[in-house]
Amino acid sequence: MREPEMVDRRVFIVASAIEERRKDITDWINRHIGGAVVFTATDGSDALFKIRNTPPAVLITDFDLPRISGRDVVQTLLRDQSFPDISIIIISELLDEEHFVDEVVTQRVQFFFRHTDELEFSRCLAHALNRIENKSKAEYRLHFLSNGEVLFREGDHAESVFILRRGLMEAVKGSADGGVVLGKVSTGEFVGEMAHINKDNRSATVVALEDCELIEIPMGTLDFVLFSKPAWASALIKTLSKRLKNVNHALVNQRAGSDEDE
Repeated sequence: MREPEMVDRRVFIVASAIEERRKDITDWINRHIGGAVVFTATDGSDALFKIRNTPPAVLITDFDLPRISGRDVVQTLLRDQSFPDISIIIISELLDEEHFVDEVVTQRVQFFFRHTDELEFSRCLAHALNRIENKSKAEYRLHFLSNGEVLFREGDHAESVFILRRGLMEAVKGSADGGVVLGKVSTGEFVGEMAHINKDNRSATVVALEDCELIEIPMGTLDFVLFSKPAWASALIKTLSKRLKNVNHALVNQRAGSDEDE
């Protein structure tokens, strides 16, 4: 049996006979994923050739393709154990019968029904990439969120700490819709570090304000990673310093408001 091929986390293949769709999806990928490399295919035979030469992180394919259908391309990939890490997004109208039920349950396969919905596509893309990263046994891995997605909620059990690599996030106490905004999380800052320090559940809800790319560090490896990466340890200190400054600022404002009321 052949050894499994390593996929490149930033390579994507878009297979569609519709030129405008290929262009739109390529533009969406480049807009939502930094450093992406996108190859396109106009039929199923071309798609399989490119997959075997440059295994992608994600295949995005029409259900119907010339020469070899998208369904047959997907079935070929699922049978071939050389490519277990490739995530698949199938572009299709809602089908009368269910296909790839097991793979949909494991989230290896997703169906993208709203062809012109860029936000929905970005969510599919984030889930596809996260599936690959979650299979990794590395000390840390990448985690992707689309605009509006929640990283974690107040009260959740904490298993990881994050560093925001790209994007902007917001921490909220209470519900994400109507809670008290604690502050913004900017590029280079830690997210969820208080759960590690306090050995407690999540103390706030954190939501993406735009497409975000984070480094996820499991709790069990955080101390070792910080010891081996001084720059990340420095980033943690800066994050904690900013949090303390924000708390002090809020206390000063609260006291000023109390003085005015007296």
